[in-house]
Amino acid sequence: MKDTQDNKTNELTGKVSRRRFFRDATATAAVTAGTLSLQGCGGNNGSESAQKPVGKPVEKAVQEPGKVKYVILGRTGLRVSQFLGDRMAEVEMYKAALDAGINYWHKFGQWVDPAPYELFRNRDRDSFYCDTVIGTLDKDKAIELFEERLAKTGLSRIDGFKIHSQYKTAEDVKTKMGAVQAFEQLKKQGKTSFLMMSQHTNTSEIFEAAIESDMFDLIQVPVNPTVPRDYFTKEEYSQTTQDNYLALIKKASDKGIAVTAMKVFLYGAKNWEEVPDLKNRVNKYLPDNQSIATALIHWTLNVPGVVAYGSMLYSFDELKENLEAVGGKLTAQENEGLKRFAECMGGYYCRMCGACERANPDGVAVSDILRFSGYYSGFGQHNIARAFYADIPYSKRVDAVKNLKPYEEACPYGLPVAKLLRNAHSKLA
Repeated sequence: MKDTQDNKTNELTGKVSRRRFFRDATATAAVTAGTLSLQGCGGNNGSESAQKPVGKPVEKAVQEPGKVKYVILGRTGLRVSQFLGDRMAEVEMYKAALDAGINYWHKFGQWVDPAPYELFRNRDRDSFYCDTVIGTLDKDKAIELFEERLAKTGLSRIDGFKIHSQYKTAEDVKTKMGAVQAFEQLKKQGKTSFLMMSQHTNTSEIFEAAIESDMFDLIQVPVNPTVPRDYFTKEEYSQTTQDNYLALIKKASDKGIAVTAMKVFLYGAKNWEEVPDLKNRVNKYLPDNQSIATALIHWTLNVPGVVAYGSMLYSFDELKENLEAVGGKLTAQENEGLKRFAECMGGYYCRMCGACERANPDGVAVSDILRFSGYYSGFGQHNIARAFYADIPYSKRVDAVKNLKPYEEACPYGLPVAKLLRNAHSKLA
């Protein structure tokens, strides 16, 4: 009787209870369960590296009944859930995710409340993996930040030391070695194991330099149908830039470097709703937010070389949707819907390529500001987004520059950069 009452309440509220989450997710996973080869969905995803793994022995990627799909994280040899856990809205969501088999967690030691690290301290330490992001290239500061996160979690180690969007140019990757030296010191102390990198700005150039350096065991970059171009646009420049970008992902994978995706959802449904006519354009193929999100997951995991992806989650519904989508194939209907989605979003979504900033050196921090705007609109992180914007030096803020037209003229995607920046400033200032 109680379960029936819960179901009626959930139908009215549109929410999924924890009890119903487990029932539905297990049933769905059981239907799609089965052994998957190391090829994965997208060519050589999760493939065994030619190099000797430095972590646990490589196993086949499988999807067990009632569990998420597991893949091999490049040359680390770690067998991880293809959906990478991140900050969630409530403690019960963390519990459900752990019980469903999510065994890799991003930004450990940096979650805002609720941050139930005790759930992890009470588990077998070898049953899950985690990383923390380091926002500095200074050796001493990097060690300080890592030690703070480690102490906050109460763990003996954090597996991944991830340098987060700190490189501005390819030359930085070659010459600014402070954070790398910090990692090496912490690794010798047994506090971390794998050097990782994530990059938001000037991604292609820095991604390529990171691959060539062969320092990183994992690299996380934006992957979605508009990065680095509108995927379905036929214009020659755009086609070439995306072909090159996707080739870099494949190149990294071939070297045994795990490539994981971020910005898969382009800041999510609330951000999509700000784009005029988007829902009408995609409705025939992708009739609701869940179908759009599922298609984006399928598209991303079908990119050769992308082994996994991560995202913050705000409800049991979102957790359930992600678990159901992982392991699925991109359908013809989803592909058609994403053509229209990319055409609509492509005119409003900043790829953070850095072209406008390189054309206007020492000027507005366009990529960061529009990213913070996405956090504000899409994730509802109003206070966090405003705090990020407040930390930007005044000379790089929108209100410090009278003429924003040069940034717009330098955008290779034809975005209305001036308008987007003014809108961002009105929300963030």
